[in-house]
Amino acid sequence: MKQKCVSVSREPFKHSNMNKLPSLSKDTRYLLLIGMLYLTGTNIAMTFIQIYLVRLTSDIGGIILQNVLNYAALLASYMLGSQLARYWKMRSILLGGLLFTASYYLCILLLQEKTSAFLVPLGLLNGIGQGLYYFSFNLLVGAHVEENEQGRFFSWQQSFNYAAGVGLPVLSGLLISHFASLLGYVILFALSLALFALAALLSRYLRGMQILQKMHVIGVLTERGNRYWQTDAYYHFSNGMREAIFNQIFTLFAYTIVTSEKVIGQYQSLMAVVGIFSSTLIASRFHRHNQRSFHLLAAILYALIMFILGYFQTPWALRTTYLGLGIVYCWNQTIFQSMKYRLAELAAGRFQPSDYMIACEFPLAFGRIAGLLLALGAVSCWPVEAAYPILMVTDGLFWLVDHFVIDKKIQWLTEKL
Repeated sequence: MKQKCVSVSREPFKHSNMNKLPSLSKDTRYLLLIGMLYLTGTNIAMTFIQIYLVRLTSDIGGIILQNVLNYAALLASYMLGSQLARYWKMRSILLGGLLFTASYYLCILLLQEKTSAFLVPLGLLNGIGQGLYYFSFNLLVGAHVEENEQGRFFSWQQSFNYAAGVGLPVLSGLLISHFASLLGYVILFALSLALFALAALLSRYLRGMQILQKMHVIGVLTERGNRYWQTDAYYHFSNGMREAIFNQIFTLFAYTIVTSEKVIGQYQSLMAVVGIFSSTLIASRFHRHNQRSFHLLAAILYALIMFILGYFQTPWALRTTYLGLGIVYCWNQTIFQSMKYRLAELAAGRFQPSDYMIACEFPLAFGRIAGLLLALGAVSCWPVEAAYPILMVTDGLFWLVDHFVIDKKIQWLTEKL
């Protein structure tokens, strides 16, 4: 029997019950596993893919353009997903996203040195995979993960990601340094491909869910006077902008400082070890009562470590940055993910929460495109030695701006306590 996706009724989260945490539901556990595998697979590859492409093409502008097309395709796949959702179950769309993403890395494996000639179609392929995956995954999480599960769900997802990052970056760096030519990269991307295949196999165990009503993405995007939606749209745009700058530039900047994939792998492992403890012991305890204070602390620390990196540009500054990122990066991700679903539910009125969850991916993608264009402008105007530190320090300030903007708009939902 087909299931209709409707607004999920949730009991108010009571501070007095915050220590009574029931076990995760079956669907939540499978979503957690799939999310862990997908995040780990993409992060393993993303650690070195920018360096890989730069070594192949020496064209940072072309690589940034590929990523712009990636996000344009992601937006198109969201529109496609909103149409498919009326005819296909969410787990089928999720499977399609996993297969497209796996195809992207399979093409890189097969093309190897010829990859530079196919940057544009590869960017489109990756964008379609990411779009279909996040379209369906976000709706499934919104339908199945209860509010009192969200802190554990997102922090455990980050914890697994960090746990995998303890040994894998070191192993990856050793493989890349040990093998001649690009064989180490090939092994690395093959590992990501295996993780996506495992996630695809697990997706068949999810409960089928289908949206029978028409989705109103355009209606949400043009809605006015809804402060929760306006806050959600701003937060996603800002997150997309700083995420794009960080993902595009940080590892390349690190490589200009130490010029060694092996050392970067070791630093990634340091970040992962710290991140396991920070995510498990601290971020898993976030809730509406304390997220405002933790976000401000994280924003201050993030701005400080990005300034240290951009100003000193030395190996010790880079180690300090990786250490600091291990502590605070998961804090921001856990708070952002939890806020996404809460704001969608609070914004619901004219439209369903699922409409807001899908629509918010558009400002996220536009933010990513804006961040990439900003990075492209910087590397076009200045040599990379000057552009990279400027971009990192700028990125470090975004969290502080977010904190005060959201505090002004909705007081970090403290009014709803």
